[in-house]
Amino acid sequence: MATLTIDQISKSFGSIQALNKITFECQDGEFLVIVGPSGAGKTTTLNCIAGIEYPESGSIFIDGKDVTMTDPKDRDVAMVFETYALYPQYSVYDNLAFPLKSPLHALPKDEIEQRVRQVAQVLSIDMLLNRLPRQLSQGQRQRVSLGRALVRQPKLYLFDEPISHLDAKLRNAMRRELKLMRSNLGQTTIYVTHDYLEALSLADRVVVLIKGEVLQYDQVRNVYNHPAAVEVGQLFGELPMIFFNGTINDDLDFRDESEKFSVKTGESSDHLVCGQSVILALRPTDLQLVPFENGELKGEVYSVQYQFGSKLVTVSAYDHLIDVVAPANLSIESGDKAGVQVRPEVCFFFDQETHRSI
Repeated sequence: MATLTIDQISKSFGSIQALNKITFECQDGEFLVIVGPSGAGKTTTLNCIAGIEYPESGSIFIDGKDVTMTDPKDRDVAMVFETYALYPQYSVYDNLAFPLKSPLHALPKDEIEQRVRQVAQVLSIDMLLNRLPRQLSQGQRQRVSLGRALVRQPKLYLFDEPISHLDAKLRNAMRRELKLMRSNLGQTTIYVTHDYLEALSLADRVVVLIKGEVLQYDQVRNVYNHPAAVEVGQLFGELPMIFFNGTINDDLDFRDESEKFSVKTGESSDHLVCGQSVILALRPTDLQLVPFENGELKGEVYSVQYQFGSKLVTVSAYDHLIDVVAPANLSIESGDKAGVQVRPEVCFFFDQETHRSI
């Protein structure tokens, strides 16, 4: 196992600034997830750690040793890519054993056998060792790809969106396998994804990377409950946050820019200033449908979507579509008038100019 420290690294490709002085660290045995949308710089960060790319400035330390400009072969890291990259002519066993037969990592035959079978058992592919990749399902191929990194027992594992191309059911199954794998191995791991559910399921801590900058670096529950910026709030949540521009009035309550509604701020007012331009953010799971006359937000039901144990009711109000998760037995139809209750404790406030949390 190992520690990793990223200190102010920057990387650009022509006029595109891929990374801008990013800083974070991964502790020994920690499972750190880097999450962000496409183009955020996630893969570039992994490539710099692996030595596939070199940063233009800043430093990378593994176990306290500066490896910023070290050759990839001397860093002792294993990387799993989004594509399987399996050798089609080799069996599963030989694909798993291949990294252990290289001149750099050559091991005795009995140790290779032990490692391959141990990893195959952890990933539940021990019954597939004699098959060729073309005889495997997508999920099985991905497990073999993971296994080829695991057999090496490096200082660091680097996972670059390894399950993003699988369908929803397979992703759920692979998240379960990855969770079990990390419990069994306890190895230092950097995992890249754009899926907040993977971060919630797997991470000890999360790095939120947006446009090459670290917007938040914290434990998962803090990132979800206290997003540091608008962009962080947009990433975390099954349903998108709803945003309203407005100002703080004389009573330190929120007043939207159209001046058609206001929302009490409660204890949040301690951080707000009269006349301040802010963004109010709400999560659909925190809202509640109430009779039209009782709602802080008032509108007309735009659509009703039936889900497993609930309904997703979309209310059209103030030129916004406001999603609300409601009980499955609620009697409501498109075209009905509806109110939305907004409790002060579920309100998030961000500065309009900087998008940073207030």
